[in-house]
Amino acid sequence: MKFLRIIILISMPFTTSLAWAQPMMPEDILEQSAAAMGGLEHIRNLDSLLMTGFSQTLGQDGGSAASPHPSAPGKWAAQNSVRRYFDLDELSAFQTHRQGFLYPFALAFGHAWLPSAQVQNGIQALNHPLTALKAALGNQSELGAVSIEDDNIVVEFTINSGTRLWLGINQLNKLPAWVRWSGPHNNLGEVTYTTWFTGYVPFEGIRLPSGFTTSIDWRDNVITEFHVDGYEFNVDLPVFESASRGFGAGEILDVDVTTVAEGVWDLRLVTEFQGVETNGTAIVEFEDHLLMFEAYGSEEDTFALIDTANTLVPGKEVTRVVMSHHHFDHSGGIRAAVSRGLTVISKRENENILREMTSRPAPNFPDALARNPQPLKFIPVDEHLVLEDDSRRVDVYEVIGHMHMTDAVFSYIPQERILMQGDMFVIEWDWHWWGDNYMDSIEYFDLDPAIDIPVHGRVASFAEVIENINTQVAAAREFCVQNETAGIYMAGCPVKYSRD
Repeated sequence: MKFLRIIILISMPFTTSLAWAQPMMPEDILEQSAAAMGGLEHIRNLDSLLMTGFSQTLGQDGGSAASPHPSAPGKWAAQNSVRRYFDLDELSAFQTHRQGFLYPFALAFGHAWLPSAQVQNGIQALNHPLTALKAALGNQSELGAVSIEDDNIVVEFTINSGTRLWLGINQLNKLPAWVRWSGPHNNLGEVTYTTWFTGYVPFEGIRLPSGFTTSIDWRDNVITEFHVDGYEFNVDLPVFESASRGFGAGEILDVDVTTVAEGVWDLRLVTEFQGVETNGTAIVEFEDHLLMFEAYGSEEDTFALIDTANTLVPGKEVTRVVMSHHHFDHSGGIRAAVSRGLTVISKRENENILREMTSRPAPNFPDALARNPQPLKFIPVDEHLVLEDDSRRVDVYEVIGHMHMTDAVFSYIPQERILMQGDMFVIEWDWHWWGDNYMDSIEYFDLDPAIDIPVHGRVASFAEVIENINTQVAAAREFCVQNETAGIYMAGCPVKYSRD
C-alpha cells in the first residue's frame, strides 16, 4: 500500500500537466480557472466585494532610494486600515486607507496618517483575480494567444480600452497566479507590472488570495505588498470619489520668469493646483548657450521650462542640464531633455541609472524620447567640475553629508554668489532632518552664497535659508520628542544636527 501511495503522489502532477498540455481554447482555460475558484456562475452572480488589510508601497518605484545603486535599500510607505471596494459589474475599484512614510519626510502630511481615497478604473482595478477573470471573460474583451511560462498557462486578453493584459493560471490547481500589463512611466519610458496572487483561502465558497505582490521589470523591484485580513461579498458600495492630497500636480498654466541677476533667471511653473511647493529651474547664460539646473517632474514640465528658457536670449538655447540627484521626481524630465539633445551633468555615480532610464524602449506608450531617440550625453562630476567660458563661470560641486541623497550635486555662480540646489533646503518644509548638509557643503568648498535658487519653493536669501533650517531642525526635534513621549519611535529620530 505504501508503494501504491507513492506512485499516486508522483503521478498526479504529471497527469495534471498532461491535461493542460493538450491544445485548449482560452475560454476553456479561463472557465476552468473560474471553476477552481468556486464556479463561473457563482463568480458572475457576485456584484461587489470588499477587501480589507494593510500594505506597503516602495517610494517612486524604487527611484527614491538615497543611492542610485541597484542594491540600495528602498524607502517604503505603509498603508493601514485599507478598505478596497470592487464594483464587479462595472469592474472598477475604490480604495481608502491611511498612509504614513516609513522614512524621514520633510513635510508633516507624510507622517500624519491622513485619510486617502482613490478611484481605480480600467486596468487599475484588474490586479485582482476576480476582476481579471471577469474582464477576460467579458463580452467586450478579445482573447488572444495561449502560452506557457514556468508553471503557469498564460492567456492574453485585450479589454475594450485597447489595453492588453496577460493572466497566468497555475497548471496544478488552475487558480489565477498573476496578472500582467504595461504602462507609461516618466523616468523609464514604459514599465511592465506583474501582480502575484498567493495564499488562496476559501471565503463563502470562493477561493481568494491572502496576499498580493506587484513587481516591475526595472531592477526586478517589488513595488507593492498587500496583506489581506478579510473579504466581504455583496456589500453596499460607497460613492467612488477621490480625496487624495495633491503634490505638485496640476495642468501647467504658465511659467513665471524672474531675473535674479544679469544672465541668471528663475523659472517657476504655475499650475492649476498649487500644492505645498512650486517647482522650477535656474537658467544661466553662457557665451553661446544656456545652462539649466534640473529637469524636474515630467516631460510636460521640462518642455515648458526649456521652451520658455529658449525665449530669454535671442539665438541662445538650453544645451546642458544639471541633475541634482537621481530621485524620480528630480529626474522625471530627463528622457524629455535627452530627446532634445541636452547633455546631462551629474554625479558620476548617477551615470548608470541615467543610462537605464534613457535606454529603455516605450513601444506601446511612446514618449518624446521614444519618438525621437537620442543617445545620452553625460558629463560626470566627482568632487568639483568647472563650467566656464569668457562670459561666465559655474562650479558644480558634490553635496556633502546628505543622507537623503548621497550622490547629489549643487551649482554655484561665484561672481553673483548664487547657489542652485535641489532638496538641500526647501523654505516650505515643516522639518529638516539633514540640516547640516547645507553649511557642510558651503564650508567644505569655502563658498560665500548670498542667494539660493531651489528646485522647490522660491528664491531666498542666504540669511533666510539658515534661519529656516534652524527653525525646521527645531521642529523636527520637537516632533521626535512628542512621539517618543507617546512611545512611538519614528525613523530619523533623534535628529542628527551639530550646529546648535
